Amino acid sequence: MDEAQVRGQVELGGAATGPLAGVTVVDLSTVVMGPMATQILGDMGADVVRIEPPFDTARTAPANIGRSPGMAPLYLQVNRNKRSVALNLKTPEGHRDLLDLLDDADVLVTNMRLGAQERLGIAYEQIRERFPRLIFAHAQGFNAASKESGRPAYDEVVQAVSGLVDLQRRAAGSLQFVPTYIADKTASLYLLSGILGALYERERTGAGQRVSLAMADAMIAVNTVEHLAGEVFVPAEGDVGNPLSLAPTHAAMRTADGGAIAAVPYTNEAVRALLVAVGEDELAADPRWQDPVIDRPFFTAGVQRVLDTSDRLTTAQWEAYLTENDMPYGLVVDIADLPDDPYVREIGLITEVDHPTEGRIRLARNPIEYSRTPVNIRSLPERAGGSTESVLAAARRAAGKGEN
Repeated sequence: MDEAQVRGQVELGGAATGPLAGVTVVDLSTVVMGPMATQILGDMGADVVRIEPPFDTARTAPANIGRSPGMAPLYLQVNRNKRSVALNLKTPEGHRDLLDLLDDADVLVTNMRLGAQERLGIAYEQIRERFPRLIFAHAQGFNAASKESGRPAYDEVVQAVSGLVDLQRRAAGSLQFVPTYIADKTASLYLLSGILGALYERERTGAGQRVSLAMADAMIAVNTVEHLAGEVFVPAEGDVGNPLSLAPTHAAMRTADGGAIAAVPYTNEAVRALLVAVGEDELAADPRWQDPVIDRPFFTAGVQRVLDTSDRLTTAQWEAYLTENDMPYGLVVDIADLPDDPYVREIGLITEVDHPTEGRIRLARNPIEYSRTPVNIRSLPERAGGSTESVLAAARRAAGKGEN
């Protein structure tokens, strides 16, 4: 992506160019799962109105990093292309203002637990008759039809109940959580796909509906793709787990000049080629590498030999060899170096912009590329309540209630 294309995606104050231009979203979600989904909707052109909660941990995480209160890095990464409105939904006025906003909305997104929705009078069954075209998207930790429905859940809780922590135990003998908000972000993409499907269906029928998602359900579905394995069959035909990804040899290779490179072999032929690269010709000549069927202990031993000797080659030598042999590979990149990584810079994936209150910041552009209706970044994350007056004034005028 050239510089002109990158500049075109960041057009502060510009008009929406994405495929959802004209769609209005009211965002009642917090932290990562909901806000990430609504940010993508905003990037796609939707007008997203964020209703500020009394407290959102995203506004303060990580702690002690930021230039002003409530504008922490995590918040800045998942709340662009939104207008921030401060409402106290526990007051009659705040409740009325929310309903006025929903009069013109296409989608409501919330991760508020069901009991809290009902107490505020905004649960789906309480408002569906007034807003028959509304897509009511609700995400929470556990399925609403389960006994666990009312339990709160964070990312790490869902990693535990979905089997992900057990996979860590099987692979590395550790109960450490995966060091990213993988459950939140995975569920966010499922939630997004559910909303887009409901919008498409409404175009044909004119009717809204509820879209429900549980984080636990999303991660269980994801983890079972390759790891249910032998338990796919009834009765079971083998153990659970993908042997390759659970093996201790499922690791990047260290190079002679202190770097690291990922060239994970999935076939006998790939292991043989890596053994040739490090000069292990005798083992590479073993006829078992010619067999398309993998002998798991022999395969793992071969990969371990490669890992033990990979530092015989420099990073550049590995790159040349792997490229020449058309083998997939990738350098291990320090996350702090991503903004200056050659690939990232070439496609303009992380760009710098001037935030109206926070100064110069970096953000990752939306990776979706449409040929006719490109996504764009029109506004940056606002301080809490930054658009309250303008948004509510417009909603009240539309509802025939005047400015007051």
